[in-house]
Amino acid sequence: MTDSATPASTASPADQLRLLDLQALDSALDQARTRMQQLRQDPVYRQLQQAVAERQAEAEQAATVLADARAAVAAADQEVSAVRAHRERNQKRLDAGEGSARDLERMMHELSTLAELQDRHEEAELEAMDAAEQAETAEAEARRLLAEAQAAAQDRGAALKAEATEVSARGNELTRDRAALAATLPAGLLARYEKVRARNGGIGAARLVGNHSEASGMPISPADLAQIEQAPADTLVYCPDSGAILVRATEG
Repeated sequence: MTDSATPASTASPADQLRLLDLQALDSALDQARTRMQQLRQDPVYRQLQQAVAERQAEAEQAATVLADARAAVAAADQEVSAVRAHRERNQKRLDAGEGSARDLERMMHELSTLAELQDRHEEAELEAMDAAEQAETAEAEARRLLAEAQAAAQDRGAALKAEATEVSARGNELTRDRAALAATLPAGLLARYEKVRARNGGIGAARLVGNHSEASGMPISPADLAQIEQAPADTLVYCPDSGAILVRATEG
C-alpha cells in the first residue's frame, strides 16, 4: 500500500475490484443525500402547508363574520327590548288613566307607533338571527376544513420525518462502511478515483462487461477495446465516453 496521495496510474486487480464496492457505497450515499433533499423540499408537504394557511385565513374570516352577526343580534334584541319596555310603561299609564284626556290620546297614538316600531325591530332581529345562524354554519365548516388541512399536513410531515430518520441512519451506516473500505485502498488509487468521480458526475469507477462500459452504458469501439485489453492488468484504464476508471474482469 502506497503512502502518497498522488493519483496512481496502476493498481492491483484486487484493489481495482474494491473500487467497485467503493463506487456502490458512494452511489448509495449520493442517493441518500438526494432523497434527504427531496424530503426537505417535498412539494406535497408545501402544498399542504399552503392549504393550512389558506384554511386558517378562511376560518379567521368566518369567525369575524360570526362575531359581527352575533353582535348584530344582540343589538337588535336590545332595540326590541327597549321599545317593548317603552310600550309597557305607556300601556300601564294608559290602563291606569294617568294624565289628561289629551295625554291619554297622545299615549294611544304613541303606543300604535311603538307597536309598528317593535314589529320592524323584531323583523330585523329575526333577519339578524338568521344571518347569525348562517354564519355559525359557515364558521363550523371553515373550522372543519381547517382541521382536515392540519391533519393532512401533520400526517405528511410525520411520514417525511420518519423516512428522513431512516435515510439518515442509512447514510450514517454507509458513511462508516465507506470510510472503512477507503482505508484499505492505496492512497494514490483513492486519490485517482476521487478526482475522476468529482469531474464525472459521481461515477469514479465502473465495470467493463464484454465491450460495454457500465459507466456510459455504451459499447466501446473495437479499437479502444483492443487498447484496453492489451493494457497490463495493473494498469488503470478508462471509459472513452465517460472517463470513469474501467475495472476489467479477472480470471481465477
